[in-house]
Amino acid sequence: MAPLKKKTNDEYRVPSLAEADSAYADLIAKRMGLEQRYSELNTQRSKLLGEIAAAKAAGGKYIAPAVAELLGGPKEGTSVAELSRQLREVATEMAHIEDAREVLFRRTAEARDVASKTVCVTVRQEYQRRLTAVCEAARALEAAREEHDALLDDLEREDVRVGYLGPVRPFFLGDRGQGQVFHFLKEVREAGHNV
Repeated sequence: MAPLKKKTNDEYRVPSLAEADSAYADLIAKRMGLEQRYSELNTQRSKLLGEIAAAKAAGGKYIAPAVAELLGGPKEGTSVAELSRQLREVATEMAHIEDAREVLFRRTAEARDVASKTVCVTVRQEYQRRLTAVCEAARALEAAREEHDALLDDLEREDVRVGYLGPVRPFFLGDRGQGQVFHFLKEVREAGHNV
């Protein structure tokens, strides 16, 4: 794959979907916020699972932090039951985020259509300008090919052994008259572009 050309400041810039439509931008921001929260909850879940495993390994012994403080000893960990409750809360919130992500996925797909239409309306004139340039270049290429092939035709009519010339035929353009350029220009017209 060829590296992408870096844009200079004066080049045409296509607006992003988020720039084109604030509703789409809001959905993307919401999705990013949910992803961040989900990541935080996942980290918290892993920590709780580790604490539960450690508490179970210690035999589930538990002294309330206030009692441990009165006894002057180190504060004991949270009970397995409390850790399990916290884990359930985290798991429930994660499940809600997963459900919300599915809804956001559908809403984002719908908003993407609206934003895409807006971007296309915005860039239509620039696209038309560039498509026109491609069509003009294609027509010029086809005309140059015709001149090239006409010279080779003249040489062959005169029974000249053109092998000494080392001719190269532009087969990549397809058949003469109705080759690749012809079909490309036909497709452009069928797509509704007047170039």
